[in-house]
Parts: sequence; C-alpha cells; structure tokens
Amino acid sequence: MSSATVSSPRDQWLLPILEEILSADDISRIESVLADSYWEAAVSSGCTSDERLLAVVSRRAHTPVAEDLFVSPGAIDVVPESLARRYRILPLDASASRLEIATANPYDADCERTLGFWAGRTVGISLAPPLVIAERIDEAYRRKSRDDPKPPQSQPSSVAAARAPAVAQTGEPVVRLVDRIVSRGIADRASDIHLEPSEQGMTVRYRVDGLLRDVMVLPKAVAVPLVSRVKIMAKMDIADRLRPQGGHATVTVDGARIDLRVSTLPASHGEKVVIRILDTRSAVRSLDALGLDSVDGPRMRRLLDVREGLVLVTGPTGSGKTTTLYAALLEIQRRGVNVITVEDPVEYRIPGIVQVQINEKAGLTFATALRSILRQDPDVVLIGEIRDRETAAIAIQAALTGHLVFATLHTNDACSSITRLTDLGVDSAKLAAALKGIVAQRLIRKLCSECRMVANAGAPSRLRTCVPSAAMVYVPVGCERCSMTGYRGRLAVTEIVIADSEMERGIAANASADSLMATARRDGARSLWESGVTRLLEGDTSGDELTRVLEQDILPDATPEGRLPGSHAALESPHSAARLYDSADANTAFPNHAAQLTSVVPGVVDVYVIRPLAEGWRVLVLRRALDTRCPGAWETVHGHVEGTERPEAAAKREVREETGLEIERLYNVTVQPFYLHKLEMVQLAVVFAAFIAEPAAVMLGEEHQEYEWLPLEEAERRFIWPRERHALRDVHQLLSGGDAGAVEDVLRVY
Repeated sequence: MSSATVSSPRDQWLLPILEEILSADDISRIESVLADSYWEAAVSSGCTSDERLLAVVSRRAHTPVAEDLFVSPGAIDVVPESLARRYRILPLDASASRLEIATANPYDADCERTLGFWAGRTVGISLAPPLVIAERIDEAYRRKSRDDPKPPQSQPSSVAAARAPAVAQTGEPVVRLVDRIVSRGIADRASDIHLEPSEQGMTVRYRVDGLLRDVMVLPKAVAVPLVSRVKIMAKMDIADRLRPQGGHATVTVDGARIDLRVSTLPASHGEKVVIRILDTRSAVRSLDALGLDSVDGPRMRRLLDVREGLVLVTGPTGSGKTTTLYAALLEIQRRGVNVITVEDPVEYRIPGIVQVQINEKAGLTFATALRSILRQDPDVVLIGEIRDRETAAIAIQAALTGHLVFATLHTNDACSSITRLTDLGVDSAKLAAALKGIVAQRLIRKLCSECRMVANAGAPSRLRTCVPSAAMVYVPVGCERCSMTGYRGRLAVTEIVIADSEMERGIAANASADSLMATARRDGARSLWESGVTRLLEGDTSGDELTRVLEQDILPDATPEGRLPGSHAALESPHSAARLYDSADANTAFPNHAAQLTSVVPGVVDVYVIRPLAEGWRVLVLRRALDTRCPGAWETVHGHVEGTERPEAAAKREVREETGLEIERLYNVTVQPFYLHKLEMVQLAVVFAAFIAEPAAVMLGEEHQEYEWLPLEEAERRFIWPRERHALRDVHQLLSGGDAGAVEDVLRVY
C-alpha cells in the first residue's frame, strides 16, 4: 500500500508576508485553491494583485522590480532552458561579468549560487510575477528553438560542467559574499563589521548605534577564503596568519567613496577581522548637525569664538570625540585660517585642512610632528590624543604662544582631564593660563521617531528621584525603519566647562576635580547626567538607555522633589499641567494598582477632519500606504505627540503634514485609552474634530496612498478600529449643530 506524498508550495516563504497584509478570510480562500504556489493562488483567488505583492516583496528583500522583461539573445545563450525552468527564472541580459535575471523568489540562494557557477558571472536579481515569468520563458526559448535547430540541452555539457568547479576555485562567490556583507553594513549604518571565528563557523556582527548586532553565521569552511578576500582588498599579506595586520580599502556606494580600515587579529579558532567603516557622509558634520541642545549649543560656540588657548574634548573610546572635533574645525575653517591636524590614524579627509598621519616606526610621533607643525605657521592645531608628558608640554606651549589648540584625552568627565594633565607633569600655572574650556561627552541612542511610545508607567524606578513625578518619558517599540530595535541614530550628551578667572585660580592652586566641578557648575555647566536627563524629558532617548550609558554618573544625593542638585527649570516636566493622574491620585482611585499606574499622559492624537457642506458633513478618510503599519487600512488623521508638544499643537501639525490642510476651527472632543499588549502599557489618544474651510485641496503625505471625502455613515463603515467609529459618533453628537452649543467655550480650542 502506497501513500501519497503532499509537497509543500515552492514559495512557502511568502505565507508570513500574506498573513501580514491580508485578512484571515483571504488566507483561508487562498488555502482552498492552493496548488504549488502561494503567489499564484493569492492572485488567482482575487485576494491581492501581482503589483501589490511585487511592491511588498521588493521592500522586504531590498530587490528592485524588473522594469521590463526584454530577453537578450546573449542571456538565452548563457542560461540553458533546463536551468531556467528548474529555478523558474527568466534570463534578461548577460555581459562579460554579469548575468541579469528576473525571479519571483529573491531568497533562492541555491538558484543564485548555481547560476553564478554555471555562467561564471555575478548574478543580478530583479522581481517579476511567476506566471509572467513562465510565459516569457516559453516565448524566449521557443523563439531560440526556431532560430537554432539543435534541441535544447537537458543536462549541462561536459565542458560547462567542468567549468563550474573552476569558477568556484576563483573565489567569485566569496567575492560576492564580502561585497554583500560590506554593502549591507553600510546600508544598516554600521560603524564596524566584525568577522569572528568560532567552533560553529564565522559569525558576522555589525556595530550599529554603538551596540553589536548578530547578522549571520557562515559555515566554518568559508572562514579562511573570507578573511583572505578581505586581506586582498586591504592590501595585506594573506599568507601571514600568525601576526596582527592592518590595512585600508576603498569602496563606492551610490557614487560616494567610503574608506574601510581593516584590522586582523590571530585567535584560537582563526583570524578575527574588524572592518571600520569611515563614511564621511555621516561622520563629518556641521556644528548645528551635532544636535546640541539650547543650553550646551551656545556654550560650545563660546568656546569656538576664542582665538588662542587650549580646548580639550574628553571621553572614552567611541564617545564621538572625533566627530565633535571635526565639526569644530569645519566651523573655524570658515575664518580663513591655517588648520593642521596630527592624528593616529587620520580617519576622515577634510578638504582645505592639512592632516598629518602619525608613523611611529618612521619616528613621526605626536611630539616630533608638533615641533615641525609649529614651524608651519598654523593658526589652529588639532592633536588626536595627548598620550605623554612631552606631547602635553608642547600643546600647552603652543596654546600660550598664540595658537588655538584642540586635543583629546581619555577621562570620565571634564574636570578629571585637568588632574590627568597635572599627573603627566604639566605645570599647573601654565595649564591654568592656557586652558579655555573642556567638553566631556557620551553618545546615547536616539529613540526611533516612527515607533516610540509614551511610557505609561513613567520613568524607570531607579530614576524616580531624578526626574519630576509628572514627566512624560518615552520607551522604544521597534519597527522596520529601526530594524525592530526601537532606536535609530545617536546623539551626544555633553558637559561643557568654560574656564573663567575663578576656574583658573583653582587650577593654579591644584584644586581637586570635585572642587573644580563645583566652580564650573556655578558658571552654568551641567553634568553629563543632567544633560542626559534633559534629553530624556525632551523625548529623545529612553530611561533604560540613559542608565545604560550614564548609570555610573547618577548622583546619589538627588533630591526627593525630583530635581538634581544644581539643576534648573529645564528638568521640570512641560506636561505637568496636562497630567491626568499622579501617583497620589492613583493610590486613592486604584489602590491595588498604585505600583503600576504612576502617570497617565497623552501619547497620540486622532483628528476627524470635516467639511460642513450644505448637503451634510463630509469626513476625510485616509488609506495607509503599503510600506507602513496596517497597510491598506482606512483611518482618520493619526499621529504621535512629539516631545514637549501640547496635544492641540500635535493635532494641527499632523493635519498639515498628512493632508496639507489648514484648520479653521478645532474642538477637543474626548480622550480614549487603549492597551498596548507588547509594551504592557496603556496610552491615551486625544480626539479632536477639525473643521476645514473651502476649498479643501488635500495633499497626501508619505504615510497614505489614497483619500476620500465621505458622508458620515459611510466614513464610519470604512474605519477598522471600533474606537474610531465610536469617536466619530461623539463628534457628530456634540457638533452636529455647527458648534458645541452651551459647551462651546469648553471644547473649542480655537
């Protein structure tokens, strides 16, 4: 007795995507007609279209859609019909080094590998619908059969089969793999790529926004060829695997040149490789692009206004010191001055600035370079790092003789750098005369603006004594834009000390770092922790990220009132007046939930945009774009309350950004709580009604693909969420007469 074998659809990978963009009923309908392809079943059942699937898969796989399906004779000659039908691909074009194909499955690595070996070319992939590909395969090879009377080969010829191993040995797949690893790292905004050998294989990790992220694990057999390819790119010795090496390489991405600094290190399971990505597009910024806040921005410009003296930038490795210094040099360069830098290594090339690379093997150290540089009549000198007494002494001397000197140190805070220099043997009196200011900084991850949410529980418990009780803080969520991390990009928290006469006297008297910091705080300097708390209250970062980076800087003597010693009104919550409950209210109203409910604050706004026409209301409904959350769903104007923004200001901004309309009258109708199960929190949506003056010309933003003005009942049926339908009924009940009547003065915002 034999049993029938049921094979799974060839495009099983498509099912999770369909489940995200289609309803459960649609999935059931697709399953009922499913043969061997989810794509074909989804289109034939009418649940979706080829165009929609192409758009979604293209975005997910970062693969372009084929502009046309013209098949060149050269491509047909390279790919036999048997391979085209086996992998369901259409060869489009072939050059001496590249083969272009169209496929409906961008994840078929076996197809790409086999075609690459067969053709001896790099394979370029674009997307097309499977039925269209099948039709074009029939047409293309039927035409070839008419032109060439010989039957198509069903098996690879012996010559071609012999060529595949030769191609494999040339390392062509490894070349493509390295290119893909590097290009993906650049696209993901990685600062470093780590290739780490282990017993299981070669682990690839990207450092993004300061944290390492596992990307893939490659087979152990790939490790040696992979490292060798990277060494060849960086012009290193591939035969020497027992000593550390360093090198440089250059790649071009979207027309921009990007430098790579490569370092290898022998380890127990093979060589570890770190590729530092030096992308000037993101690293060399203007001073304004650093994002300093309203307190530290003016203080930084005060430092750059000086014409001579010593300015120190301090912090641990990876704290953004180089980026800050380059931004300062770009600002100073506009004065038309002679700028020379001494660095080890020179990471980013800046036009118009002379940059000297340290070479200790050749005898070019910081000290020897500085002596020569001072004979070149520089106005501004940047010293990559003060490492020893000799370099420190020359820097101080240059600052005292009319030069503006920038330098870095590795210390924990600003005033500790003064102690560090005196420990190196610098005369305290000379240091007091030369020093103009110190910038200490750290980098903290910035919350993704697309998906951050208001933390209903308020700040983390360990921060409760450091921030106001009514403060609105945000938590990360995760979306496609931020690779599901909840963070995108980093920003600096800074401690800027400007040396005044009192500070000079303290330095000359060898005062302690704590005493010097107390002097700086009287002049308005904030600690790193206070700067970070300000960023937290402005909605730029989360409490967990703040404590991760700066927990050692939390002051133990924070006051019960939620304000740090020496801090000012900047730490007061701008939302305290709008707070609906505080912890005391929660204890009274909900005694069993007092620990969880510490504050309830508005997080989003829903705005019902209305045209009060003579024949009745017309309500604006918007359909979400395919590359957003809830693709294809109809909704009202919806958006987040940003930072310190009031809900009514957020409503006006969201209407302008999403529709291009200006509000004539705005009413605050109701407030709706909703539970976010993934975050275990409750968020408030403040509901507004906005009346629009005629003519009402809508200009859609990026989040939406379609709009309609609908009568009240039809608009209500379009909305997916019950809360949207209920809120629209409330709007009509309150405002159907044209205004709010007796409660007009309460509900009307303007």
